[in-house]
This record gives sequence, C-alpha cells and structure tokens, in this order.
Amino acid sequence: MKKSALLFAMILFGFVAQAQYEQAIGLRFGFPSGLTYKKFVSDKNAIEGILHLGNGIGLTGLYQIHNQAFGVDNLNWYYGFGGHVHISNRRHFAYGNGWRYSGRNTRPVDGDIDVGVNGVLGLEYTVPTFPIVFALDISPIIGMSSAGYTYIGTASSLAIRFYF
Repeated sequence: MKKSALLFAMILFGFVAQAQYEQAIGLRFGFPSGLTYKKFVSDKNAIEGILHLGNGIGLTGLYQIHNQAFGVDNLNWYYGFGGHVHISNRRHFAYGNGWRYSGRNTRPVDGDIDVGVNGVLGLEYTVPTFPIVFALDISPIIGMSSAGYTYIGTASSLAIRFYF
C-alpha cells in the first residue's frame, strides 16, 4: 500500500511539475514581506499581487514581462511596474526604516497612508521536477504619505511560490 501511494504521488507531482506554470502562491521575504500571488495573463506577461502586513497592512500590484535568461531552461528574467498602498497602524518615524526620505523632518507619525509607484527587475527559476518557483528581485520605489513626506528608494526580496 505504501509503495502504491508513493508511486501515485510521484506520478501526480511529475504531471504537475510538467504542466505549464500559469499561477503560483507563496511567501515573499524582504521588502515588502508577505503573501504573494502571481498569474500569467499570456505566455510572457504576468500580474503579481503582494499582501504585506508589516507595520499595518498593504497591497502591491505589479505587471511583469518575462523572457528567458542566459539561455538557461526554466530561468527567466523579468521587469515591470506597478503601485502600492499601505496603511500604517502604529507610531513610527518618517525616516525610520532607512529608505524613506523626508528631508530634515523625522518627526514621529501616528498611522498614515502611503501610496506610490514601483518598478521591478528580477530573476525567476522554476524547478522542473517539483512545483516550486524561486524569484529574486529589486524594486525602485517612489511614494508619498498622508503624513506629508515623500520617499524614494529601492527594495529587494526573495519569493518562494508553489505553482499550479
């Protein structure tokens, strides 16, 4: 019985791993950290949503264009753009996380709403024998806050997703 179950699981994962990668869900570590969902809308174009929960709640949406990287199977590079909104729920300094720019004013802020635009440039590897995707990217960010400051910076992250 154990051998039959193991054989069935291997066949199932083999078929899943060989299926076309259309959508994936997983975790994103870095900035922003959170849950990530990615869906291909065509062969080379995808949309990604990121729900981040650090210092409040936020949502980032990205449109990405994928191309094969370095002639390596299952390795793609991608670039794109999008936007974000974040609602802060606790007291923090406007310049507190190292990449926000607020000029000389680094006063404490009691909850605010940030909105901005994001770019993205990254590499993504799809494991051919198991339905896992690894993505590493860097994002330039420009935004403003309801607390009266603006920010410019970059962020990087690593995402691990299960695709189906």
